[in-house]
Amino acid sequence: MRKSELASGWIEKELRTNFARASRAGRRAARTEPRAAFAAYRTQERALRIELTNGATITLPVKLISSLKGARPKDLRAVEVLGRGGGLHWQSLDLDLSVPGLLSSLFSGPEWLAELGRIGGRNSSAAKAAAARKNGRKGGRPLIRSRKDSVES
Repeated sequence: MRKSELASGWIEKELRTNFARASRAGRRAARTEPRAAFAAYRTQERALRIELTNGATITLPVKLISSLKGARPKDLRAVEVLGRGGGLHWQSLDLDLSVPGLLSSLFSGPEWLAELGRIGGRNSSAAKAAAARKNGRKGGRPLIRSRKDSVES
């Protein structure tokens, strides 16, 4: 047997092994990671609506997606689902976003936490009202002193 035949046999075996490994990883990811079945930009809401393969639908304000913040509505409407739903693509923006990466980054970033705080701050409850009354009896919110003021005292 010649060297070239040995090399080509080894290469074929290696390729088959790697292909099988990648196929297993792809099937595992399809079962466990969020995948998009459909995506569309909703102009009136200024939001991206993603329908996932598990039946869930998520509507995300574009202002929370940093790579889409400055994009025009015309460009945002041209969103496409890539392959088996693992990514979203905007041809005119030359942008691809991973669906699992997008969802995990949104729900852990500062913009998301600020939005939760803003929404939570608007809600009122009996406990919040009682705490506000108690603070009012004490003279309102405590003043926040700067470090300079506290050093001089």
